[in-house]
Amino acid sequence: MTKLAIFAAALGLALSAAAAGPAWAADSIYDYAVSHPVPDAGLGVRPTIGDSVPPNVQLQVPDGGGPFGYFYYEGQPIIVDMATRAVVRIGQ
Repeated sequence: MTKLAIFAAALGLALSAAAAGPAWAADSIYDYAVSHPVPDAGLGVRPTIGDSVPPNVQLQVPDGGGPFGYFYYEGQPIIVDMATRAVVRIGQ
């Protein structure tokens, strides 16, 4: 195998792992949110993936922080990217 082929294979593995990282973290915060429910946030509209969460919605973050937080809407955890406040997962 040439050096270029080895490099390309290693880069592909690294990119796959990086792409899986945020999804895994969002799944972990989802499990945490299910175990630590909070009262529903008072939003006027149902959130959808990619929506920006208004600043008046208090986001919950597990002990130690992390890249994701959550709030509840209609009894379901809504997972939010803390850096952008964008919704990344809704319920199951």
